[in-house]
Amino acid sequence: MRQGHEVVVLDRGATPGGRIRTEQRAGFLVEHGPNSMISPAPGAEDLIASLGLSGERIDKGSGVRHRYLVRDGRAHALPLDPLGFFSSGFFSVRGRLRMLAEPFVRRGPHDESVADFVRRRFGQELLDYVFDPLVGGLYAGNPENLSMTALLPRLKQLEQRYGSVMRGVAVKALAGSLAGMDPRFDPRRRNLFSFRQGMASLPRQLAATLGARIWSGVRVEGLRAEAGGGFRLALRGGVADMRVAGVVVALPAYAAARVLAPLAPSVADGLAAIEHPPLAVVALGYRREQIAHPLDGLGVLTPTIERRTVLGLLFSSTLFTRRAPDDHALLTAYVGGARQPELALLPREELIAMVGAEAAELLGASGEPVFDSVRYWRQSLPQPDLGHARRMETLCALEAEYPGLAVTGNYVAGVSTAACIDAAIAATGRIAQKSALATRRVVTAML
Repeated sequence: MRQGHEVVVLDRGATPGGRIRTEQRAGFLVEHGPNSMISPAPGAEDLIASLGLSGERIDKGSGVRHRYLVRDGRAHALPLDPLGFFSSGFFSVRGRLRMLAEPFVRRGPHDESVADFVRRRFGQELLDYVFDPLVGGLYAGNPENLSMTALLPRLKQLEQRYGSVMRGVAVKALAGSLAGMDPRFDPRRRNLFSFRQGMASLPRQLAATLGARIWSGVRVEGLRAEAGGGFRLALRGGVADMRVAGVVVALPAYAAARVLAPLAPSVADGLAAIEHPPLAVVALGYRREQIAHPLDGLGVLTPTIERRTVLGLLFSSTLFTRRAPDDHALLTAYVGGARQPELALLPREELIAMVGAEAAELLGASGEPVFDSVRYWRQSLPQPDLGHARRMETLCALEAEYPGLAVTGNYVAGVSTAACIDAAIAATGRIAQKSALATRRVVTAML
């Protein structure tokens, strides 16, 4: 649109934002999808500024002082600095010695599972009590099945370049920068932020800017290349088929597979094979005196080896202000995912009771919550396996074959909101560079 093209956004839903869903009720603010972004994020921050939302940004609360991990049935507070974290009593002496041996481990294959990488380089204990809960919390995934190069490429690059993750981090530290280390592993560098009215502020303001260019309730069934150039979209929702010059397919992998099937069946089959396990988001509000725990962290993550029924509990009212009424606390639990998909499909009341029991055992919550909310995601986050790099190669080849086509989504460059924004910006840039849209025909984006 800024480049002079006519833009139409076709959105199947009635509310813009995809997986971004914010609920405000009874003084509580619940994020059913992404709860924050990590700064610096140039693409996202430029977008926020252009939409006039900079004044609505809020940083994480001052009460975030620890990270919590469960071991032996108890939530342990761990230091935020990496040295204090790994030297803490949370790890056994044997486990710490195994971690220190990492610089002497040989390079591994070009790609491997997250579990194989961590087990090979750092040992089983770090896998069980750090990376397993991290992957469960960030991706609702199982590290045994997920690609290291897809999920944590920067750590893999350190190994490939320096022969050791620890050596690579040390080299970059001596150079005055830890930029090569994945920021998710260095909380001191984190600058988590959201908006006063929640993450939904971003798509809501973007939709207001686009105005009538958003066509809600329109489902794209498929697209075909036209002989004279451009594409024809098959639509549902009381709208006639549409001929366009360029298309940005910004859909979950399983939906993109349906749309791309008439154009490239093999690419569609690859996208359809990406698993999206079910996930339930359960928010419980308590009076502050009902919870014995200080709630002085981001939340608590649970390793698979501990056999808990939640992937983790986010301390939502500590993370950001005004997420709960005064003298109240809000907890947000994540249930199911690849670890225990069957739990994500339990009835609402069972989920509330189950999460309440976990809050009681791990955080000292007592009595019934004064607020509850449940959101079911039948298909949650993508799970990129060892075949994911090949899928992305075929996707790039498809875009090269059809210059007016770009495909983006949370399976392309990462599940974070900032990564999705960057991928979307890159997708529109590819169309602008490769396709001759001098006629200013419609560029259509699909959410």
